[in-house]
Amino acid sequence: MNKTKRYLAYNDSVRVVAIDATEMVQTLRDIHSLSNLATAALGRVAIVSAMIASTLKNNDDRLTVQIKADGPLGMIVVCADKNLNIKGYVSNPNVELPLNSDGKLDVSKGIGVGTLTVIKDIGLKEPYIGTCELLSGEIGDDFAYYFNVSEQTPSVVSVGVLIGKDGKVEKAGGYIIQPLPECEEKVIDKLESINIKLPSITSLMSEGRTIDDIAINSTGDSNIKTVYEDNAKVKCDCSIERIENTIIALGKEEALKIINENGKLELSCNFCNKKYSFNEEDILSLFKRKNK
Repeated sequence: MNKTKRYLAYNDSVRVVAIDATEMVQTLRDIHSLSNLATAALGRVAIVSAMIASTLKNNDDRLTVQIKADGPLGMIVVCADKNLNIKGYVSNPNVELPLNSDGKLDVSKGIGVGTLTVIKDIGLKEPYIGTCELLSGEIGDDFAYYFNVSEQTPSVVSVGVLIGKDGKVEKAGGYIIQPLPECEEKVIDKLESINIKLPSITSLMSEGRTIDDIAINSTGDSNIKTVYEDNAKVKCDCSIERIENTIIALGKEEALKIINENGKLELSCNFCNKKYSFNEEDILSLFKRKNK
């Protein structure tokens, strides 16, 4: 089960979010028939997005994360809401590259050089948009840099996806540690010291550590307390109405031209791959309703 928890440590002066997202990442792999490299890249972005979404305050709040870079994977997009409904896609889901010098999936090369953008629609007149350059393309470092530069919040971000020889996602998870304004400098120093030495999140999970264990290990605070708990799940909210709006934007003439050439007009959702098919009668009926 995907488990996401938020904690407070050191007398409520440090916020921690941790997630076991193994099932969520496997579901994304299955939906999009992802390569190992694409699974690791999209999985990491989805994991951090879910953790950020767990900090949203209102039920209508929405989060979108976009990575636009020049690597062969292309663009990565993940959307999430307050209830931890997650959806995402990568432009080129079948890309594979040779392993890097450490013998691991080369996510950095797959993503390349570009930008990370976080959009939060939290009920204000305009959504909050924060953008930064990608620091490494490894995702964890990039989000830590984003938090520091765009939100002025120094953060530790650890994220990982471990794929077995059989192609199954064995472990996937992450944690974010953020000192709050009242946090003492000595606590910040301790957090930095601990996390420099700590093994990867997937190594800890493979040893049988729960996210509670990991929250304690990564902070060094055995009195850490849980303040939030939910399950992240892959769920798309696409609908016939949204697809029809896309066709209306395309225009009646262009829609009928496509049907004349192909026998039908077929659109699919980037997030869940569900296909929507229209014939000439459907299009004429749609525009008749629209013009009423």
